[in-house]
Amino acid sequence: MKILEIDQKLREAIVKPENLNDLWTLYNIIREGDEVSARTQRRVILKEGSKGERKTMTLKLRVESISFHEFSNRLRVKGKILEGPTDFVNYGSYHTFNLEKLHKVTIIKEKWSKFEIKRLKESSKFENNFIILLVAIETGLATIALITNFSHKRIATIKNHIPGKRYEQTHRNKALLEFYEDVGKVVTENLKIQDINLMIICGPGNTKDHLIDHLRKNFNISDSIRIENYHASSGTESAIIETLKSKKLANLKNEVKIIQEAELIENILTQFALDADLIVIGIDEVSDASMKGAIKQLLIADIMIRGTSKDRKLKIEEIITNVENSGGTVNIMSTENITGERLVDLGSLVGILRYKL
Repeated sequence: MKILEIDQKLREAIVKPENLNDLWTLYNIIREGDEVSARTQRRVILKEGSKGERKTMTLKLRVESISFHEFSNRLRVKGKILEGPTDFVNYGSYHTFNLEKLHKVTIIKEKWSKFEIKRLKESSKFENNFIILLVAIETGLATIALITNFSHKRIATIKNHIPGKRYEQTHRNKALLEFYEDVGKVVTENLKIQDINLMIICGPGNTKDHLIDHLRKNFNISDSIRIENYHASSGTESAIIETLKSKKLANLKNEVKIIQEAELIENILTQFALDADLIVIGIDEVSDASMKGAIKQLLIADIMIRGTSKDRKLKIEEIITNVENSGGTVNIMSTENITGERLVDLGSLVGILRYKL
């Protein structure tokens, strides 16, 4: 993130996002009620009855909604117009900014928290998005998902009836080929539209091996596409979670945020099993432990920060400050993927203690 100016008196920060992670950071910082100013294009009707033409102008909006679109590399910020050229816009009408990389933007808040300023200033380890196409497969069942640094999206679940081994082998082989064809079509379509860094085929037995052979022979998948073969217990969504926390994937954790987050969740669950008294959950328990300097690691679901009330936001900021001042680490996890969802199931705010309270 290139910071052009931060003026606490004016309550504004002028920044230029330089990569997708920077857009993700802004997604978690810009909130409803903030004011955002940027250069944009807006269709203007110059003559009655005409379709109008697009004019470039600078507008200021009061934010009402914000959405992150990682595959189109943009952040959409919608709100009512507060300022702009009076010849072309009506104040109070709506407009949407499509913020992209290198798009200068000014953000004005009622009050900037220390944590928000810190997030702007911190450079990210994940400058580029790393995309994994993951296929969990068993005989007659496949679950296909797209895993990125920002989200987990299940693309398809494919179920085909495969005759048992006691049936005539030709019928079984034909059904298997049709199954591999159905899976292959989904896989190749996504290889065409996404810049896939790694494809993982996981599952029990040798079905995954047959799928890889079928893909290579029948779908002209380039040898440059990196494909890895992992053992997993099934062809379901749970096999995807199982694979993401596999030790075999650990060497990618510096590139893939979700793998780091999966490891963090496993650490929490392991600590629960070993000694649950070293875990605190929920804002009251976590706040009390943070004031005592007892938290060595804090996990926060992003929904606890984004779109929360002013009082809750101040409380979360106080907890984060206490943890960091006592030498603890803070991890904010996206609820757009499986690991973030698992954190929400655990209570959204979880701390691992240095010692029992």
